[in-house]
Parts: sequence; structure tokens; C-alpha cells
Amino acid sequence: MKKLFISVVLIVASVTTLPAQFVTNVSKVGTTGASFLEIGIGSRAMGMGEAYVGVANDVTALYWNPGGLAIVPRNQVTFIHTQWLADITFNHVAGAFPLGKMGTIAASLTSLNIGEDKVRTVFYPEGTGEMFSASSMAMSIGWAQRFTDRFSFGAAGKYIEEQIWHSKAQALAVDIGTLFRTQFNDMRIGMSVSNFGTSLKMEGR
Repeated sequence: MKKLFISVVLIVASVTTLPAQFVTNVSKVGTTGASFLEIGIGSRAMGMGEAYVGVANDVTALYWNPGGLAIVPRNQVTFIHTQWLADITFNHVAGAFPLGKMGTIAASLTSLNIGEDKVRTVFYPEGTGEMFSASSMAMSIGWAQRFTDRFSFGAAGKYIEEQIWHSKAQALAVDIGTLFRTQFNDMRIGMSVSNFGTSLKMEGR
């Protein structure tokens, strides 16, 4: 009888600790930072299923492949505004400016904003009376140059910031890209490394 009692106690103790262990294991789920940077830029690129790294030859090359900026034929500016569900807005503005033998320079500003919402807790599911908002922003400046009539290289520096309620995270990153036009039916080969930099860590209360 004593052994049975001990067994029941152990089983109950194991079951009651499962929720705490489960919460611990999943506490970091969905915490990837700056995920807004994965939102594609440009209707042409999106219409091609984002297979644009080897094709980029306009102002959106700053996002897809900085190396493609070198073959932008003239000054270009783009502006994107998207209104999503739940009062979420996405904005992007960018410009590319060829400078002849000095290459091409470009700059962009991207933002994602979430409208205000109530602060809710377990004890106050209808709201505590406070409001919070969240936003993400990235500024990028890039340069590209044609080294031959077939090969170009480009790079961009990026400042990233995310903010939610009383917490803020900041990071720096770089994008690097090349574009090579082959002699085989004018086939292009592109390579791009994006958002390589420091990690985002929320600070604040």
C-alpha cells in the first residue's frame, strides 16, 4: 500500500510539472528578430516569385542584389505603401543614382508599423488601461561598380531598429552582391548575401 501511494504521488508530481517544462521549452518560439526584412520589394520581383537576384537591374536591386545597382541606366526612385490587416502598414522608399565612372549610389528606408492596441494580461484580459505599439525600421546606403562589361559588384550598409512598448533593439548589417553576365545567350549569374551583421537584443522593461 505504501509503494502504491508513493507511485501515485510521483505520477501526480510529474504531471503537474509538465506545463512549466513545456513553457520553458517554447519560450523562445517566434522570437526571430527583424523578420520584416524578409518582405520582398517591388512588383516585378514578386511577380517572378522572388527569383530576382540574377535579374536585378533597377532601384530594387539595393534589396535583392546590390551588384545589380551598377547597371541601373538612369536615376530611379520607388515608393511602396501597403495597408495590411490589423492596422499594420508597410512602407518602403528607395532611390538609385548612377554617377558614371564612380559607380552607382543608392539609399532606402523601410518601415513596418503596428497600430496601437490594449495592453492585456492574464488578470486583465480586457485591458489594463495602457496602450502599446510596435514598429520596425531599416535604413540602407549602398554603392555598386562595374569592373568589366560583364561583372559588377555592390555592397550596402544597413541600420536596423525594432521597438515594442518600452523595449528597443538595434543592429547593424551589410549586404553584398555580384552580378555576372555570361556569353551563353546573355545568361546572368547573381550572388547575394543579405543582412549579415550584429544580433538584435531587446533592451528596456
